[in-house]
Amino acid sequence: MIGMLARVLTLTLCFAAPSLASQIGAVGRVESTITNGGCSGILVAPDLVLSAAHCISPGSTNFAFRPGDGQINRVRHGLVRVFQHPMYKLTQERTRWKLRFELAIARLEAPVPAARATPIPPGREAVPGETLYIVSWRRDGSAKPRQRACKVIEGVRGLVTLACKVQGGESGAPVLRKTKDGLELVAIVSSSSTLFDQPIAQASDVALRLPPLLDLINAPDTED
Repeated sequence: MIGMLARVLTLTLCFAAPSLASQIGAVGRVESTITNGGCSGILVAPDLVLSAAHCISPGSTNFAFRPGDGQINRVRHGLVRVFQHPMYKLTQERTRWKLRFELAIARLEAPVPAARATPIPPGREAVPGETLYIVSWRRDGSAKPRQRACKVIEGVRGLVTLACKVQGGESGAPVLRKTKDGLELVAIVSSSSTLFDQPIAQASDVALRLPPLLDLINAPDTED
């Protein structure tokens, strides 16, 4: 039964509708402007990118966001302000408890034009048994964003556990839900693990954990 639940689904999201295609442009790479290495990330506002906390930290200066609309280009938007989730910083050890708060938000030096990407709003929490979608970039960012369907399974309490294998560069990738009104953001991939020898992805839920980050980055007098 576990093997059946934990298999990786290879379905691809259908983005025939212009609104969905525009939303997928919101997924991109948070990458080093020096080494070209990086993680995945997603626009939650025209000038705000959400990713995993271990990908970017306060004071990061040599990082930028490249919207991932499937076009291979070098258009980048520099990061000018970064906040990690306050609970993530309470301990140095990367424990399962800490992974629940593996979120960081960054402001861009300029908003991404609406014609290029539409931010994806947060949705309700994941439910075991439903199928969600991971959209991510690989480590070197040389290929189009990878899209695949993943079953939500029971796993570590407080984390969204998905029956999909994730690799380098996919930290910070959004976990999306397809609805009749478009896509909504459910979680952010934070780590990989195994469950009964099956590869899984673990992600931090955004329904409760994104609002504190928005408060921090939108507060005019808050220091990083």
